[in-house]
Amino acid sequence: MDTKEKNIHRVDIPVELDEERIIKLLRTRKGSSRLEQAARELIEIARGAARPKALYQVSHPHVIDGDTVDIDGTRFTSRILSRCLTGVDTVYPFIATAGRELDELPVPPGDLWRQLCLDTVKTVLLVGAVDYLSGYINEHFSIPHTSHMNPGEIEDWPLSQQLPLFRLFDGTEKDIGVTLSKSGVMKPVKSRSGILFPDDTGFVSCRFCTQSRCPGRSAAYDPALVKEYLGTGAA
Repeated sequence: MDTKEKNIHRVDIPVELDEERIIKLLRTRKGSSRLEQAARELIEIARGAARPKALYQVSHPHVIDGDTVDIDGTRFTSRILSRCLTGVDTVYPFIATAGRELDELPVPPGDLWRQLCLDTVKTVLLVGAVDYLSGYINEHFSIPHTSHMNPGEIEDWPLSQQLPLFRLFDGTEKDIGVTLSKSGVMKPVKSRSGILFPDDTGFVSCRFCTQSRCPGRSAAYDPALVKEYLGTGAA
């Protein structure tokens, strides 16, 4: 399928791995010296092998009510998303992935140290891919600031909402090696879908999430903000 006909665009993400950040994420584990050695070896391999990539689409939302948003004829249910997109003319649904290449590295299943290091490297690659895509869209469309929401990241927008989001891409996600199961699980596992949108309020979905140990966390959980958006004390 010609992605241009669907106004879908592919972005190949440069590989940027902060070695010291990855080591820091691993230092809380026992056997840290062995982990560090394995991590440094895998980081070097990943720099040559990894091919993170993304698709995004230029779309137009219509907020139907406080719980429902229509994007290009596809409906999504989320109170927070509805509020974020009120008054917004253009949004950028996306699918990003760390890629299948690192899943194919010959790391023995029983080598738990290397498996842990590889998982951390792929997580950092994925977070970096989404950050890069955000910056790319900001620059390409002259948008001062964007924020994003991801299905399954917070209770108000569950993982099942990936199914309608993927319908927007009409199968083109296969061009970057991503598939979606009927239950809403992506492969490769280190993939993420969501909606990028212009935002000047400093919205960060992490403030609605209680998973304190998430390596991609960029802001602390904020129960007051959760109550403001949802009228409840929990996300």
